[in-house]
Amino acid sequence: MGSRYIPNPESVQQRRYIVQVPRKRPTGENVYKDKKGRSWIKASDYNVGTFATWEEETLNKYYVWYNSKTIPEEGEVVFEKFEINSMYRVGRLLRCVVELIHI
Repeated sequence: MGSRYIPNPESVQQRRYIVQVPRKRPTGENVYKDKKGRSWIKASDYNVGTFATWEEETLNKYYVWYNSKTIPEEGEVVFEKFEINSMYRVGRLLRCVVELIHI
């Protein structure tokens, strides 16, 4: 029998806390798609149970999943009425946390 790698629960929790955005793209009625095909969901609407989240909660904090050609940028206007005020992305992951402001 080959050995099976069992991840360290502490490092898994730390990685979830650092990355913030879950790997799995959500589906359902509270998911928004923009003109570039990116998936958006309000962070407070993503119910994952044991996922580690930052204590700071803002009303306009969203999780975004995208591809290498549709990376969001600060100052970009989305949904024709919001601007990306700030974003947090870890490395080259194709998902990030953004804070939107109404324009």
